[in-house]
Amino acid sequence: MENLYVCNTSSDFISVINLDFFKEKHKINLRTNNYNKMGPHGMCVKNDKLLVANNYSDSLSIIDIKNYKNVENYFIGSNCNDLVVNEDMAYIICGDLNNVILFNLTNKVIEESVPCGNLPFSIDINKKKKLLAISNVQEDSLTLIDCENRDNTKKIRVGSYPTKAIFTSDGNYILVCESNIGSDFRGNISIISLKNFNLVNRIEVGNSPVDMYYDGKNCFVSNFGEGSISIVDTNCYREIKKINVGGMPRGIVKANNYVYVGDNYNDLLFRIDIKGEKKKVIRIGGEPTGMTIY
Repeated sequence: MENLYVCNTSSDFISVINLDFFKEKHKINLRTNNYNKMGPHGMCVKNDKLLVANNYSDSLSIIDIKNYKNVENYFIGSNCNDLVVNEDMAYIICGDLNNVILFNLTNKVIEESVPCGNLPFSIDINKKKKLLAISNVQEDSLTLIDCENRDNTKKIRVGSYPTKAIFTSDGNYILVCESNIGSDFRGNISIISLKNFNLVNRIEVGNSPVDMYYDGKNCFVSNFGEGSISIVDTNCYREIKKINVGGMPRGIVKANNYVYVGDNYNDLLFRIDIKGEKKKVIRIGGEPTGMTIY
């Protein structure tokens, strides 16, 4: 049975959501004696361990999923926003350091710090090509880093305030969430080719999009500034549906015929039927952000 795990940034715990019944079945407390505030923000899964990047404590938490316990914490660097894992290496971005920290999960030590752009906010990995993509919010750029040759980096200019960058399923393109936060313009989802790093297309979505989930065909986008979700067909290059949810939608994932989205303003979690647009909602912790299904 799959569960949805949600980072509640201001409440310092992870909500474990039973997807069959759409109920919160457990809260995983992240606070320890060493840290007053944790601020879980991004996470990923390796085997039966949940790895969490914490904003406020500048740390990495390793959680035993089977026992719902925070078993290990390691100081990483200032303002940990997001992370990915490949083999025994965790790649963690630190927003205040403008670096990617390489943390060895076997030896439990920091091995290297690799520069990226200004205020890195999200990170994704193409495991086939062993390539990292990092969105740099305050630099309007992406940083691409070769995992095997960290000196081989490339910077790509994109639209304003990119909050997310993810590889497509075939590994040939990068989808970029250009939020345009603070402007009068709507945000975009841009498609960039990895062959020549050129812009293929730019698709307008809602106001201040901040997160997205890609299922191999469609991109599901949370529009933070207007309380809606955009569904974008990446093959036809157009927004095919917009669903209003209210509040400030943040983290977003899809499972089967449902989209799950956290409302940062009201501390709610929505489950939305994609076809009928029927909604169910439950209250969880403060500021639901990063999400993953396992």
